[in-house]
Amino acid sequence: MTEDKILLTARYVEGDMDEAENADFEMRMQSDTELQEHLKDYKHVHQRLKIQLAPDQQDIAFKETLKHTGAQYFAAPKVVSFKTNLKWLSGVAAVLIIGLLVWAPWRSNLYQTYHIDAQMLVTERGAEKITDLDKAAVLFNDQKYVEAQNLLAKLVQQQPENAMIHYYYGLSLIEINKLVEARSILTPVYGNESVFKYDAAYAIAMSYLKEDQKSDCKIWLQKIPEGTTHYQKAIELLGKLK
Repeated sequence: MTEDKILLTARYVEGDMDEAENADFEMRMQSDTELQEHLKDYKHVHQRLKIQLAPDQQDIAFKETLKHTGAQYFAAPKVVSFKTNLKWLSGVAAVLIIGLLVWAPWRSNLYQTYHIDAQMLVTERGAEKITDLDKAAVLFNDQKYVEAQNLLAKLVQQQPENAMIHYYYGLSLIEINKLVEARSILTPVYGNESVFKYDAAYAIAMSYLKEDQKSDCKIWLQKIPEGTTHYQKAIELLGKLK
């Protein structure tokens, strides 16, 4: 559950785990993209929030407010309890946890609503030989993005001019949160005149949406012209990012 993962992330960042729990979290995070997102989000705002909250009287006052706010937020149907004896349950940590519980699902839902739900179709009917590209397509369509990107990375090297391979490689990288790398693959696709030009632009916008970089997301959404595949979604999303 999202709530459990956010609390785990908070405990990891705030040093509340023992050695075994710490190692288990780090191993789990290697294949859990949602945990990776929560860790990035938590660290991103952690220092800013510390600056804004004084450590003493304001912290004490906040904890009193938290008893009421937390109780209201975590009412049925879901209940998440804070262990008051945890040394890291300062105002900073508590604000971050509640903030992420409210914000992370919203951001995730926005991305899930507008992301590219593509199917990679490459095999012609009657083809006898199964190629690496066919295998990559099966993995991609089964949402096994880590395995798909491994195969697609090799194919990109073998076929550097193939815009379709670059495009699906970029999409795979976005799904496993290698967002900067994804943009480095997709930007040249947008720069060239191929059928994937504006698909790549929309994918780049989605990579920025996943990072909550709204201004960059809007820049790329505005590159998508009327009459192209993702135009309507781009216009609708632009309205929600104002």
